[in-house]
Amino acid sequence: MRRLRRAAALILVTGVALATSACGGTPLPASVMPGSLVDVAWPGALTTLNTATATGVTPGDRDVSAMTRSQFSRPVLGLPAEDASFGTAEIVAESDDAMTVVYDLAEPTWSDGIALDAADLLLAWAAGAAHGDATEETAFDAAPSGLVHSSGVPSYDEFERRIEVTFDRPVIDWQTALDVAVPAHVAGRIAFGLEDPMVAKQAVIDAIAGDDREALANLATVWNGAFDISAGTPPSDMALLSSGPYRIDAVDGSADDGDQRVSLSANREYTGGIPVSYEQIVLHQARGVDAIDAVGSDYDVVQLPAEAADFEQVRDYERDDFGMTTADAGKMWALFARVDSWPLDSRAARTAFLSTVPRDAVAEASGEWKSAYTSTSAAVFSPDSDGYDIAVEDAGFEEAFAPADDPAAARKKAGVPEHTTVCILYDADSEFARDAFDAIRKGVAEEGWIARDCGHPEPDEVVEVGGAYDAILTTVDVPRTPADIARQWGDTAANLTGATSSDRDELIEQLSRATDRYDARDLRVEIERTIVDQRVVLPLAMDPSVIVASRDIAPPSPASGRAGALLTDPLTWAPVGAEPSVAP
Repeated sequence: MRRLRRAAALILVTGVALATSACGGTPLPASVMPGSLVDVAWPGALTTLNTATATGVTPGDRDVSAMTRSQFSRPVLGLPAEDASFGTAEIVAESDDAMTVVYDLAEPTWSDGIALDAADLLLAWAAGAAHGDATEETAFDAAPSGLVHSSGVPSYDEFERRIEVTFDRPVIDWQTALDVAVPAHVAGRIAFGLEDPMVAKQAVIDAIAGDDREALANLATVWNGAFDISAGTPPSDMALLSSGPYRIDAVDGSADDGDQRVSLSANREYTGGIPVSYEQIVLHQARGVDAIDAVGSDYDVVQLPAEAADFEQVRDYERDDFGMTTADAGKMWALFARVDSWPLDSRAARTAFLSTVPRDAVAEASGEWKSAYTSTSAAVFSPDSDGYDIAVEDAGFEEAFAPADDPAAARKKAGVPEHTTVCILYDADSEFARDAFDAIRKGVAEEGWIARDCGHPEPDEVVEVGGAYDAILTTVDVPRTPADIARQWGDTAANLTGATSSDRDELIEQLSRATDRYDARDLRVEIERTIVDQRVVLPLAMDPSVIVASRDIAPPSPASGRAGALLTDPLTWAPVGAEPSVAP
């Protein structure tokens, strides 16, 4: 019999609208249930508190950032979702050659009570725009964004909470480009040895506005490394500041040792619009396959891959009224054909081969978990994203890969003899990939093809060295940005097919300049069409994970496509008996 944890921390306290800390400080946000706690078996790792850097950011870092950082907008189902309680971004001028965007904060504060203002916005801009003529050693390490196309220090008022950024071209990510990930007063205190937070903010403004190279180098050093989580060295209280609904109380253990524990609590200074329910969330670094036995005892939430060995146990949990949901993390399974490898070096041959792949049988390869594998028919859209249905209809995927009336004739017309061998590379350690390859092998054999087993435990290494294979069955991220699309489908090493297109390159460039959501959607559809026209990839299904929750927590609602590892957004979690929160 399973031992179920009925933590007193989850008892609903009636008649209490607000709860104050033991020392009588700032009350909890009204939506938070005093004393409520959720323990999570976390497959991630916290390595940095600054997820606006370009290197070293993990899915676990993004999990924590989603809970501890507010932003002007976040991507939701392929579209930016504005958080007006944090602030607004508005285009005030636009032409073919330039645009001006005003980023205007509402009245958010950091968890130490210091207001976010122009200093925080300017620091985020300086990092994203790579401000200053710096060397590699003194430059800001910032995630790529449209801010690199901004020109000149933004207009600002030291006594207001807004800046006006001028771009030398339109950029698609104008709503999300300004990532306010680092408190300016903390960066200023560390960079310049200043104790007074207001003086530190002013020093940041002066360094950026005055283009002070030495001061900017100091700020870049802080931005790049001061918010890293080092093994055995607890982060400072200053580094743990939050602008989101939760703040970090402690980071214990080591991510390298696999025993990290991140304790978060509701941010009492948070005045935003996300009505979270839990007072405390504790992330325990643990793999779901090892933690599944402890759901309801040690953990309230566990994530695990959809593997046959766990199906019965998960089913039994669900039958016992535990919560169970599935979601994808924005990755899809697909079969990619190499255009530089005979016999798939012609469009006709690729069409003849890929149209014989039994997509339904491949989905069935997941066995008991088949309902968790959402089918997909697009390369640059996920099934739940804006424009997916339009892309499938307009790009002509179904028609392009419809089984031929006479598959043998189609193969012969393509100049491919009967029983021609196609070497298919896949991850030999993946249960789904092995079964999917077997389904493909059987299906194409009926139409005169031979699928050779080229499975390898490290398929990425085979690709990297240009190994011998004709097609690869693998998972890839569904591209979110124009840069992602260019990396996957341009003239790059990451293009698994080798198929390029000058028309596609031009469309990607146009997409990077699209500021209207409908224009952007239509351009992505046209990009999808260029991929379908080349007959180089057969999308199959989204790669799922399984989330199991104890009876104490209302079943989490999956948030497919999240970049983080938890998949289900903890900002919407609630104890049983409480209405789940809805994030903006």
